[in-house]
Amino acid sequence: MPRDSYRKWFMLAILSVLTAINQGICYSYAPIASIVEKRWGERVSLLLVVNSGCKNLTSLFNAQVHSTELITVYFISYIPCSFVGSWIMDKKGLRYGVLLGGFLQALGASLRYFACAFGPTGEAYVTLVGQILASIAMPFMVNSPAVLSANWFPPSIRATSTSVAVNANAMGTAFVYLTAPFIVLSSNEVPLWNLCVAMFATVSWVVAFFFFQSFPRTGVAQSIVSDIQLRDEYDWAQWATAFTHTGFSHTVVAFSVAECVLNAMCALLGKFLSVAHFSKAQIGFVGAAFIVSSLIGGQVISQYVDRKRNHKTALQLCLLLTSVALASFRLVPKVNVHATLVSLMFLGAVLGPLQPIVLELGVECAYPTSEATVAALQQLFGNLLSATVVPGLSALRRAHADSSGHVPPQFFYASPEWVMVFMSSATFVVFCFLYVRRVLLLPLAVPGTNERRLRCVAAATARTSASPTSRPRPAPSSASSPPGRPETAAASSETVGHVHAREPINSMHCLPLHHRHERCVHVASKGHAIGRVKDPPTAAGSDSHPTGACTCRTRRPSAGGVT
Repeated sequence: MPRDSYRKWFMLAILSVLTAINQGICYSYAPIASIVEKRWGERVSLLLVVNSGCKNLTSLFNAQVHSTELITVYFISYIPCSFVGSWIMDKKGLRYGVLLGGFLQALGASLRYFACAFGPTGEAYVTLVGQILASIAMPFMVNSPAVLSANWFPPSIRATSTSVAVNANAMGTAFVYLTAPFIVLSSNEVPLWNLCVAMFATVSWVVAFFFFQSFPRTGVAQSIVSDIQLRDEYDWAQWATAFTHTGFSHTVVAFSVAECVLNAMCALLGKFLSVAHFSKAQIGFVGAAFIVSSLIGGQVISQYVDRKRNHKTALQLCLLLTSVALASFRLVPKVNVHATLVSLMFLGAVLGPLQPIVLELGVECAYPTSEATVAALQQLFGNLLSATVVPGLSALRRAHADSSGHVPPQFFYASPEWVMVFMSSATFVVFCFLYVRRVLLLPLAVPGTNERRLRCVAAATARTSASPTSRPRPAPSSASSPPGRPETAAASSETVGHVHAREPINSMHCLPLHHRHERCVHVASKGHAIGRVKDPPTAAGSDSHPTGACTCRTRRPSAGGVT
């Protein structure tokens, strides 16, 4: 429908803004770390003058509200909250999870603003509580892009739509780097900055409350698919069974490394450049350019992958170039602003595409695991790695830095840049050489575009036709074919309204759809339930609403029986 074609981009824009704000809250103090920490230090020093008995107050305050630790709060809180967030979205739906996350981050940002009215100790605790609330919203934001793409977008542009929402994280960081250095010129302007962030978070949640939807409004299709997805008991076993699918664990490794490198660069970039005597404005522009280049690179390469369907090749190439870009950033003289800017933009252009490509790849590898669970698993391990590596790199750098703030060459193992070069290079070696025969040997399965699948379908159809026991099948016809039972592979787009079912990359991948349906029935006899969705009638000539699409879904029986 023309209206839905516009609305899906509006839904994507709302989710992208909410995701950007969540990431912006995380890194809101990164480009102004010295000013913010100076404010906290000044307020503590003033309190110590009044009460000289509180000698340990400064260390306690800095340990709880240091700018790097506030970022690490996000990584740590995501680990337990990702399970709850995935469960809520699978049980309550995409809209419920996104609105809950938006409310939590708006509340957390508001608490950080009101914290400035408290005393030094009160500001420490209230700021920390606000940061924790905003970090709890992170699973709802970062786990949603794949779900939104599956609900609203056709397979041909899912990688692009997922890339937009995933890279919105980086846009939030770019917004912070572009605005914070110009708004916060002294420690007295920190409350104004917190107020701006809180207002953006609140307004975006209000817009989402009135306009954001989980599915297109396609009448019966929306209610049927919602019933199938939301009424069953949540399958907690999918968190473990996802790793039984070939290649999924390797996508988790690649996503975790990409997430860790991006988080480390965003958290430590200000410190890298400040020791090279970059001004606050220069740090803001360079940091924003790094983020924007990651967005552009992510979109360009994602569109290329959408056309070519060679996710593994694009992933390997980006990993290799990420290692090269990190090494060039470490070796380039920081006194040369233009050379530093070019090296950072090159790094962003090859680092940005990694996450959306790996996320979409993981969703396909782990089918029929839900998109929210796949995103949660990848983000879970990515944040677990970041929670360990980012503060570790910061502490290692501080321990070996000289009086000028630089890490001497003999302590190369303490240089965050070289550590990240090793991580990305090791991941590249694993994907290219150690698991080349096991990892993602099949291209991403999209109906009508995977030539290998079409050849398999043709071969299976020929074998069926040649079999003496096979029954002749009538010619395909939208009028004669019963709902849910297509007779040819031409109807393999598997859509219900705009809700596109994923195709598994497994043994069923090489079977025609009617054979896959029979396989589903066989699986049902083994103790699983099958959800059948009838296709609604659609206008003739519509390429997004083909009739007769098989939408068999294999899952555990619900408490209410078979749907």
